[in-house]
Amino acid sequence: MSSAGRNHEAVGLLRRMEEVGWHPDVLTYSGVILGLCEDGQVTDALDLLSKMTSKGISPTLDAYDSLIRGLCIKGEVAEALDLFSKMTSKGISPDVVTYNSLIRGLCHSRQWNQACTLLSEMVALNIGPAMITFNILVGALCKDGLAPEAHASLEAMAQWGIQPDVRTYRSLIAGYCLRKEMDKAREVFDVMMEKGCGTDSYSYSMLINGFCKIGKVDEAKQLFYEMSDEGLVPDVVTCTTLLNMAYHRQGDIVQPRSFSWT
Repeated sequence: MSSAGRNHEAVGLLRRMEEVGWHPDVLTYSGVILGLCEDGQVTDALDLLSKMTSKGISPTLDAYDSLIRGLCIKGEVAEALDLFSKMTSKGISPDVVTYNSLIRGLCHSRQWNQACTLLSEMVALNIGPAMITFNILVGALCKDGLAPEAHASLEAMAQWGIQPDVRTYRSLIAGYCLRKEMDKAREVFDVMMEKGCGTDSYSYSMLINGFCKIGKVDEAKQLFYEMSDEGLVPDVVTCTTLLNMAYHRQGDIVQPRSFSWT
């Protein structure tokens, strides 16, 4: 019922069960809480949590995870952290879902220091996979124009024995492109290649567009040729951007080599 979005009916059913002397168990309460949170009815879900605890029923980790995620999605990160503290004080250990929700919420509200503190705590407790969490933090920092700070986190990843993946490198490339620091973006791309993370059209396209935006058409052309030699196809936006820049340089038109337009 809850999964179908019929949350009011589910809450009403719980009430009727109690009226006739049936006592919903922890799984029943948790299922309704999950449904309420998925529909954004976090306040109602919190009320239900309070009700079940008043009856001496201890919520499951899944119920807490649903509520913490729902609060973070609504931007109520302080409330989510408060619920997190209450949860841990009851002896319920958080999992990767808990930490990921909180760190994502903190990143969205630009509370970088607290996000990093939670990440360190998570790794110290050996709660994984931490790679997903690192990528949340790196991606959020880069989107906010803080690529150097995101880049510095790679050293911390190495200390904890975690290797960046293609998503990590893509975020850094996008972050440096946003700052128009194209030499840095190219360096990250080269490291990604050296680490064997593979090549993809998306990373090439970001670099080509970035170099074009700062007027470095020669570098963009070189990347285009490398991309076509790899058998990768640029998107329409990338091709249009590069060709427009080339025409503006008095006929300095990119000639695709192994790349086919058809």
